[in-house]
Amino acid sequence: MYAQRCKETVYFNKSMQSFWLGHTQRFTHYSKKLLEIQSLGSHNRLTILFYAALNAFRGVKNNARSGSKFNTAKLRYKEAISALKPSAELSPLNFGNKAHLLEAEMLALEGEHQRAKSSYAASITSFCSAGYVQEHGLACELAGNHYKKIGEVETAIDFFEQSKRSYMGWGSKMKVDFITQKIENIHRN
Repeated sequence: MYAQRCKETVYFNKSMQSFWLGHTQRFTHYSKKLLEIQSLGSHNRLTILFYAALNAFRGVKNNARSGSKFNTAKLRYKEAISALKPSAELSPLNFGNKAHLLEAEMLALEGEHQRAKSSYAASITSFCSAGYVQEHGLACELAGNHYKKIGEVETAIDFFEQSKRSYMGWGSKMKVDFITQKIENIHRN
């Protein structure tokens, strides 16, 4: 039992580290190993399913609405959203925000920009209300990416600035530097 818990802890931590560092393949490797553990707690399972869906969205380039990466993203989304929805109804502050962010990413990928904007806004508000600083930063970053893609650059910069503040509050210099670089690149173009 102890060895199993240690393995679970290592896989969970390696998964999360890989996600935040942007190592999509490494995240996929560790999250698959983690999800194979039968005794994995429901909260950890939901958390990993959420990040696995977001990780899959990273692999889809230029709003490509076909191909294996899109299909993988759709599959991960369906798996995560079907697991998150019942929990979101019971605990909106813990899981509603995650469901909104996944919906926003899927809507953005499908070209449903207005609906995506609403879902990003709901997610950001909910993460902020719940006090999830790093996920608030992530939601703002993803919203900024979306607004940049659809040509609303000033709004994108506003979201990136919010993201940067959240990542500062979380204490992640790496993410602050990453977002600062994104903002500088926008200003250069």
